[in-house]
Amino acid sequence: MASQKRKRIAQEEQDTHSDCLEVPIASDDDFDVDISSTLTGKRPRRDDPENQSEHDDDDIEELIHDSITKRNVKGGTEMLKKIKSKGKNKGDTGGGSFQSMGLHPSLLRSLTLQGYRTPTPIQRASIPTLLASPPRDLVGMARTGSGKTLAYMVPLVQRLGGRHAHTFGARAIILVPARELALQVVKVGKALVRGWTGDTAQHAGDDDGDSSNGKGESLRWSLIVGGEGLDEQFEMISNNPDIIIATPGRLLHLIVEMSLSLSSVQYVVFDEADRLFELGFSTALTEILARLPTSRQTLLFSATLPKSLVEFAKAGLRDPKLVRLDAESKISTDLRMAFFSVKQAEKDACLLALLRDVIKVPCGSTESSKDDDSESPVKSKKGKSKAKHPTHSAPHQTLVFAATKHHVEYLSALLATAGYAVSALYGSLTQSVRTFQMSQFLTRKTNVLVVTDVAARGIDIPVLEHVVNYDFPVGARIFVHRVGRTARAGRKGWAWSFVGHGELPYLCDLQLFLGRPLITLPSSFPASATSSEEPYTQSLIFAPFPRDLMDAEVEYARALDESQNTLPTLRAVMGRGHGMYERSRGKASAASYRRAKELSRGGQEGVVHPVLTLMRGGDDGKEDTREMEEKRAAIVRAVSAFKPAETVFEVGTRGKAGTANAALMKERRKALAKAVERAGTSGPSNASAVVDVGQNSEDGLDEVGDGDVEMAAEEDIAAVFNIPNKKSVNFRDEDYYMSHYQKDAMTEKGYSLTDGASSFAAQAQGAILDLAGDEDTIGTRQRHQNKMTWDKKKKKFIKGGGIGADNMKLLRTENGTRLPATYKSGRFEDWKKKSRVSLPKIGEREAERRGTGTVGPGGRRWKHTKVTEAKPLDKLNNDYERKSRQLKKKEESTAKEAGNAKPKDSGKARNIRSGGRFAGKSVGRVKNEIKTVDQIRKSRMVAERKKAKNARPSRKRKS
Repeated sequence: MASQKRKRIAQEEQDTHSDCLEVPIASDDDFDVDISSTLTGKRPRRDDPENQSEHDDDDIEELIHDSITKRNVKGGTEMLKKIKSKGKNKGDTGGGSFQSMGLHPSLLRSLTLQGYRTPTPIQRASIPTLLASPPRDLVGMARTGSGKTLAYMVPLVQRLGGRHAHTFGARAIILVPARELALQVVKVGKALVRGWTGDTAQHAGDDDGDSSNGKGESLRWSLIVGGEGLDEQFEMISNNPDIIIATPGRLLHLIVEMSLSLSSVQYVVFDEADRLFELGFSTALTEILARLPTSRQTLLFSATLPKSLVEFAKAGLRDPKLVRLDAESKISTDLRMAFFSVKQAEKDACLLALLRDVIKVPCGSTESSKDDDSESPVKSKKGKSKAKHPTHSAPHQTLVFAATKHHVEYLSALLATAGYAVSALYGSLTQSVRTFQMSQFLTRKTNVLVVTDVAARGIDIPVLEHVVNYDFPVGARIFVHRVGRTARAGRKGWAWSFVGHGELPYLCDLQLFLGRPLITLPSSFPASATSSEEPYTQSLIFAPFPRDLMDAEVEYARALDESQNTLPTLRAVMGRGHGMYERSRGKASAASYRRAKELSRGGQEGVVHPVLTLMRGGDDGKEDTREMEEKRAAIVRAVSAFKPAETVFEVGTRGKAGTANAALMKERRKALAKAVERAGTSGPSNASAVVDVGQNSEDGLDEVGDGDVEMAAEEDIAAVFNIPNKKSVNFRDEDYYMSHYQKDAMTEKGYSLTDGASSFAAQAQGAILDLAGDEDTIGTRQRHQNKMTWDKKKKKFIKGGGIGADNMKLLRTENGTRLPATYKSGRFEDWKKKSRVSLPKIGEREAERRGTGTVGPGGRRWKHTKVTEAKPLDKLNNDYERKSRQLKKKEESTAKEAGNAKPKDSGKARNIRSGGRFAGKSVGRVKNEIKTVDQIRKSRMVAERKKAKNARPSRKRKS
């Protein structure tokens, strides 16, 4: 029948294309039907018979992909109409929406119910590319808060089909730099697959009669981070997760410890990729990438990446697509920034003033906030509390970034003593404590969260509105990540930064990176700075706090030491830690140090930051504050300008002629007067009021004098009097001239991993001059491998770089120790013996899930078949006669039923119960007839023991 149909199809093609060569009809064995050409009406090319099969496969794959996309678009449109008819959130349709991307209706429903109706630019550019066929690698770069997590999570859930596959092996790996970010990614993924309605199609390895397939089991997630017990993570991996979300160090530890294969991985994501390569995970990432299959799809997502992507070449991308949306907006346009000039010893007083007078954080201890029912999670209808984080912004939630964990401990103790509800978070805390502290802040039981840079990457805190940089970040890239915790997804936020004298060069680097003017003098402040928030989104306003406010706060901070005895000790520890931090931090550019000196030389006496007036609610007290600061500045200038009539050398000898000291000082005054006169006639003192990025000046500065009379510039004089100026003559042809500075050099410096925030070791390594290895050739690498170096442990010369005792790749563990990358402790073997579990190979059928009941080796449950006879009746019991009559009646009824039963029926029943191939069991309960590796090994060991036992000589007693 099938052969006749094929012949008829071939005959129709021959009649349709009669002008072509005659196509012979092949036999049933070697006949091949072109499905794509039959369905689409396209005639296959016959000029290339070798590549014909490849073209056919591509056409079929493209056809299937297009049909699935059209089906999803149609199903998504119907689903959105149902949601709209029920009065819920309206889903957007049309071009540029989630519905037009061909997402599965269940996935589109989850996005719509969660409020994601319109994709962000990074999602609109990434999701169609990742869902295209064939899959393609991608590098996504966009500012913080732009929705990068959904940009790779939506295609991941779509590609995996939204439900669990019963073949053993993980199908996706997501690598993140921080534990809190890993928890956030897990929550986003589980929310997407909630309520997934699967198709009738199944994954490879699934049985038709399996009951779990009918239920549509959801995707299994595994969270592998440091700080957790290894036994629990062994259990997670043995339960066959589909998606592993992990930090690189702990994941590599499990891979080596469990001898885990990653050949089944199809989807790999590097979230916050620059931070992964920067934190010392390069060795772990290299080892993980070497174990991944070449057919994987690799994704890199981060807020800041260098344009050249040289640092990420080791990720193994193949023809990646670059989606870069950070060129125009490095930070959110809804972010408002203010910078305060402070002294290092007064930073804690400035923080207290900022929290009380500007942000207006309410006081309240953590214990009292726990009992407050108004801040408790939302309760369900049945009265049970349902954990749900608030999604709207809170006006008092503040995130404070400090340099080290010693700063965090001191600031948390200081703010708690001042009466604020505070949470603290840094890297060396245990995972349970970190989770608790973060949950306290998310549920608004605490208003202030003091952290290090561990929370500067990827953490989405929807209630956050204020970010405070207690210690100004070294690199512009770190500043972008810090302030990116607020003003996310269309919300507004504030970023407050304290800048000390030694941190001014980093502020100048940030100004060059953002390309915004730096305003430092009152005459240059925008007129609307005290009444509108718009100037704080377009410029960097840098000014100090009022002096009287600082004096009062410094005294208040000293008074807190008396109420809390541990504060002086913590402050001393913080001071020592800050000294080590200053010695180890990177350097800013030379031009920034030059600008910082000019800013310091200008002075800011009598200047008050205009944002204080704005946050206090208008012009109330504005004139009084300005008058007080002007009077204070006048007094300071008068004291600074005071010159005594006589020096210590002239005390008691003034007016006496012939004194050697008096004559010496007289000559010295004449010399100083001449120097002052020459300095006054040379030009005005330059104090930068507005530092802007100019293209005509060499350093990018527009200098404005602060004197009473503005002196004429050299260019103006030359223009009026026709004086030739040699400096103004430019013989460069801008069409052909190539500068030795890159056009966007400062932007790339801020994005690069080797900026000022890098360590001294990295900078020193880049400055090494290697005369022997100028070219990276195979011979050069071999010479480096054969190079002899001295090993201190072995006390002899060895080959290689000398890393470790045997030149092994070393990894730094959580407690700081360095271990080889292939180190195996044997804990997994002990856990397998204790739990009686064996892992199947990649691609095999997964073992039954360990639930109730006794589990044996290989995940098999033991079934107790032993039958124990009942005890005989006790004749001394009062119920002996009644129970004996019941037992006798039961035996008689059983014998009667056995006698009345027909032999044919009894044989049929016996066959149903114990005969047949499956012994009456359902298909899902049938034991697999194919033996596993462990079963074969066990049977061989039993046979060898029997053979050895039978070969023993007989034990006969000697007579």
